[in-house]
Amino acid sequence: MKECQLCKTCYQDSVATCPKDGMPTMHTIAGEPVLEGKYQLESRLGQGGMGVVYKARHAYLKTQLAIKIILPDLVGNDPQLVTRFRQEALAAAAIRHQNVVAVTDYGVINGQIPFLVMEYVEGESLHDLLAREKRLDPEKAFDVMSAICNGVGAAHHQGIVHRDLKPLNIMICTDRPNISQAVKILDFGLAKIKSGELLGSFIQAQTTGLMGSPFYMAPEQWADDEPDARSDIYSLGVMLYQMLAGDVPFKGSSIPAIMKKHISDPAPKFAEFGVSVSPALETAVMHTLAKEKDKRTGTVEQMIAELKEAIYPQAIGIHTTSGGALPVSTLNIRTNPPKAKVFVDNVAVGQSRVDGWITLNGIQSGNHHLRVSADGFPDWTSDVVFDGRPQQVVADLVSEAQRIPMPAATVAYNAVSRDTPSRMSTTQDVDMLKTSVQQWDTGPKIGVESQPRRGFFSPLVLAALGVFALFAVGALGLGGAYMAGLLGGGGGGNVNNATPTPGNTPPPNVTSIKADLIQIPGGRFKMGNNSGTEQEKPEHEETVEGFAMDKTEVTNAAFYEFMATSNYKPASEESFLAADWEKGKPIAGAENKPVRYVNMEDIKAFAAWRSKRDNVTYRLPTEQEWEYAARNGAKGNLFPWGDKFDPRCAHINNPNNDTVVSGTKTCPNQWGVQDLIGNAFEWTGSEWWPYPGSTVDLPAQAEKQYMIRGGGSFDKTSGPNPITSTFRFPAIGSRRSPGLGFRLVRAN
Repeated sequence: MKECQLCKTCYQDSVATCPKDGMPTMHTIAGEPVLEGKYQLESRLGQGGMGVVYKARHAYLKTQLAIKIILPDLVGNDPQLVTRFRQEALAAAAIRHQNVVAVTDYGVINGQIPFLVMEYVEGESLHDLLAREKRLDPEKAFDVMSAICNGVGAAHHQGIVHRDLKPLNIMICTDRPNISQAVKILDFGLAKIKSGELLGSFIQAQTTGLMGSPFYMAPEQWADDEPDARSDIYSLGVMLYQMLAGDVPFKGSSIPAIMKKHISDPAPKFAEFGVSVSPALETAVMHTLAKEKDKRTGTVEQMIAELKEAIYPQAIGIHTTSGGALPVSTLNIRTNPPKAKVFVDNVAVGQSRVDGWITLNGIQSGNHHLRVSADGFPDWTSDVVFDGRPQQVVADLVSEAQRIPMPAATVAYNAVSRDTPSRMSTTQDVDMLKTSVQQWDTGPKIGVESQPRRGFFSPLVLAALGVFALFAVGALGLGGAYMAGLLGGGGGGNVNNATPTPGNTPPPNVTSIKADLIQIPGGRFKMGNNSGTEQEKPEHEETVEGFAMDKTEVTNAAFYEFMATSNYKPASEESFLAADWEKGKPIAGAENKPVRYVNMEDIKAFAAWRSKRDNVTYRLPTEQEWEYAARNGAKGNLFPWGDKFDPRCAHINNPNNDTVVSGTKTCPNQWGVQDLIGNAFEWTGSEWWPYPGSTVDLPAQAEKQYMIRGGGSFDKTSGPNPITSTFRFPAIGSRRSPGLGFRLVRAN
């Protein structure tokens, strides 16, 4: 194959002159520019210390691709490289995350030269962005770094370390709607195949000017120690430092000079670069750059949490000068133009989204000064008195002609159905805004042009629609849920063949099952898990009132009593035949196993029947109530029995969905509730919602989705989606699954 020396277009060996610019071609790689008969190499995109990257097109699918070919000279020096490269390719392909460039294929040219087929992305590198903008403000830097850490974290959870993180390996796509989706990480596990090759690569890079790794390497990598996740965190810290200061912390005229500074010199203070950042932010950055791994930030989740607290402190300085506890309230601000910075009492509290909205929680009573700022507009200011009730403010920085239309007042506040508990904690005033709006909104979309959305609906309605969304990363990774029937098959309608007629006395030969509930006192607890899956992030505080919860999941016998007493027939009655039922009733020995294949229609009918029978009101637990019970309230345990998984405590990690009699595994929570983990997934009454501060973007779905909890017999407590007390996943309300049951609660 030949390439044009000027435009880098690829040609067959017979082409001596580029027809585009008349420049002579030169031979690069043996063979024709078609790999395995299907990948047509079009032009060279770039070259690094380990390989060459080409823009390519699939001959049959016509899709655009990027193909990385390991340099022939490197292959010749190490015959084992092909084997190791294949192992690295398999590891890279295992990372399925929106912030990591996908690896789709692997091959070997002429049995000697390995290549990797990857997703092709349009955009610019973080290196180019920083070269153009020099420095980023803390909010912008946080948004970019959060997306990078999300992708890096996905790899770390699979035991994969990048080992060559640098701005050149971070792409920011131009065709994505926001920064959380725009960031793409390149070359996972490929840049450094073995540490002994690094110095040679750097020597080559020094002459070509194509590689910047020495500026981003952790101290232990210079000593040829095996890198781990904390080595990546050091590299991320250098990148963050560069975003804020405009330059890397350690520079030198030679490789040894740079190495010495990484190993022994403390990072310069930001003031030495003429940059002013808060002490908390400087401390968070320096934590990532600790020389000793044990003293460095431990995980990417911890890194983001520390940055978020430094840039957007939880208390946000919104307070009065008087002492004592005062009622707090919620403020919803609509800014024109969107993406404006919001300050309360001269403290930066966030930035409005592309629809102009931002929600601030926890504002104490008293007088507060609001300021809204946007580039190119005079600041908007106002003094607002808060008395504990939620307020809504419109901040107009633009003329009447430019203004985004305000939504109708009738849709600004959403009523909460009794049958569908709100995602908001039960102690909150019912007049407060029931929204999924993030408490801390993301900053500007770096490298992405995004036009404000204009329309009738308020962001609160859009947030309500967001509960219908299916989380993309969870859909890619939850193999256990798929096998359990939650993501496919097992359908069936949700229209009942007969309307249940509740009765107080069961028919003859039908045992009456008394509800056995456990009292759980209310309280405040930390919900979520920064080390969990994307939908479990970020951790945040929630409060629940006291409630009573079924000791076990509702059993087949209890559900049969309901069916027999009320003449209820599920729309997909045949489903029960596959789940411990035969001829419309539980088989012998399965009576006290959890009922499965029930959907939301079945559960609502059962709850209404049992409520009338017992003269109290039963319902599904909210997500807050379920997790509060499963984590032992303020103790915050990862499992109902403690912080470590114990196989004696849950019926889980099994090869199929077969359940056991409820209560067989005797490891209840501190109040005595059993089987919160394992046996069967459990429906909650909460519709799908992103946690406050989540960067998840949710497309609207046609049918409501509800959060399910606890995992079933088939699910796993290890791997990419481990079941814990914080694991959550959405399922459409009509879903029937062999791994999905329920339990009810009653308010105190």
